[in-house]
Amino acid sequence: MRIDVISSHEDLERLKANWEELYRADPEAQYFLSWPFISTYIRRFAGRWFVLAARSGSGSSPYVALMPLRLGTMMNGKTGLFYNEIHMGGAYVADYTGAVCAPEFAQAAMAAFAKHLRKMHWARLHLTDLRMSPARERAFFKNLDDERLTVREVSRWDKIGNIDNSICPFAELPETWEAYLEKKVSANTRQKLRRLLRKVEGSEDFRITLADASTIERDIEILLGFWRTKWGPRKGDRLAGIQRTHRRLFLDALADGSLFLPVLWHRDRPLGGLAIFVDPVKKTYFFYLAGRDEETDIVPSGLVLHAYSIRHAIENGFRTYDFLRGNESYKYSFATNERANRSRLLRTRSDRNLGDKLDARSLLSVFRQANRFHKDGRLDKAESAYRQILDTDPVHAPTLYGLGQLQAGRGEHQRAARTFATLTRAAPDLAKGWARHGEALQALNRLAEAAQSFYAAIKLDPQMAAPRYGLGLSLAHLGHPERAIALLRTVLRLRPRDPADEPLRVRTAALLKKLEQAQHSGALPLWNAVAPSAQRAPVVAEVANAGVRLMPSLAQSVAIIGPPQAGPVIKRMPARLRS
Repeated sequence: MRIDVISSHEDLERLKANWEELYRADPEAQYFLSWPFISTYIRRFAGRWFVLAARSGSGSSPYVALMPLRLGTMMNGKTGLFYNEIHMGGAYVADYTGAVCAPEFAQAAMAAFAKHLRKMHWARLHLTDLRMSPARERAFFKNLDDERLTVREVSRWDKIGNIDNSICPFAELPETWEAYLEKKVSANTRQKLRRLLRKVEGSEDFRITLADASTIERDIEILLGFWRTKWGPRKGDRLAGIQRTHRRLFLDALADGSLFLPVLWHRDRPLGGLAIFVDPVKKTYFFYLAGRDEETDIVPSGLVLHAYSIRHAIENGFRTYDFLRGNESYKYSFATNERANRSRLLRTRSDRNLGDKLDARSLLSVFRQANRFHKDGRLDKAESAYRQILDTDPVHAPTLYGLGQLQAGRGEHQRAARTFATLTRAAPDLAKGWARHGEALQALNRLAEAAQSFYAAIKLDPQMAAPRYGLGLSLAHLGHPERAIALLRTVLRLRPRDPADEPLRVRTAALLKKLEQAQHSGALPLWNAVAPSAQRAPVVAEVANAGVRLMPSLAQSVAIIGPPQAGPVIKRMPARLRS
């Protein structure tokens, strides 16, 4: 079975018809794997979501199974090394996770998904809230067995509330509301529900409204406000993020027609609300969140709203009312069945990624952290992160640039020159790469080669000041003061583009003044004006041995062209620069 990895919005959109067909056919599929939910939700994780797609036939045949996943990137606090985590696509908002499968291919597809996961680069695989038949589960976990990995069950027990969040109660709904009352609830509950509904629906003081586009903002705020009052102290710093997520989930669900949000009112005072996801394909209501006014006991709003919602589901032909995760006692007033989710954590024994490489999709995230370390002066951590990236992608241009800067800042000019040389091969059109390569070579007194790199940078970006200054300095050191002066004057005519240009202009003016004074006095060779005597002899010898010659550039500057040892530098230049 062939596994493809889908990771672009365009490719995901092309899956829609295939996904919906699998969803209709799969008896184990549920709302949190439906196209409306999962395709909207995972898009929030730009660059981090992906879908494993299993195909049993030719390249043009439809996929027979789809598993949405997300990538995370973490740093080991002890070793300073980054590693990757894989999470289920809907994890932490979806009460159920898993895969959608054509039933006849389900076990083979789950085995293939597991084998593919073992080939990927990760240190932790979070299989949270899996809802999967024993046959599929066995096929999946059997093929995740690997001596490099450890596996442990993850408890979903809430110690504070004494709730088992792996247990999911649900009610199977009969044809009529009366049949439900007679067969699915106790006599006491039956009497209570009838009495409460009569009280609410027989009085002008009570009403139940359903959220629509005109009331959704109000109704979400009512619901989340009640929920915040009850649960906010337990959620602490996570509260604001949780509420933002809930709000967006409910707005998205309303937009695709899958939100049922009733609010119970007493006159103009809201008493409580429910958020329920509606799955017309699987004929199921999924109760997701409740909130009620804790300061009044006019009526038990939760009982009223659940009774109202279950009756509404039955009247509209739905067959299941799912209370989702948590075995709270009140749910069993309505539910007579339950199922269990399973959560497992797989991790590498080494705490390093499988294959000792980062997942390529995480390189940007690691680079950003490396860059923060670099700016904060935490250079060892920055270098470690840069090198981890290059272990995965040896020509990752931003990382080569950052590492080269770090090496140059430490005075490791030989290493910096090698790093920037690699950068010029990896990104030959990057002007600042050539400029930095020139600076590293200049620090090594390899002035002829430095001039070549500075010239390449100028050709690519004529308005860039640094390589003009660098080329001018090299020309002065190589004994060509007139051309150096002409070039340095062009630096002062350029408009500054960033803060670093201002100190560069100061240095340029100082060097220009020194050269012009020496030229005017004629007291010393201009070479002596800019080059310490200790540096003079080896550089003069290099120039003499290389047979250096000069020619004017098209950009009102000059470049040193042609020493034999500069040949490799010229070859690395873009074709349009070689002439």
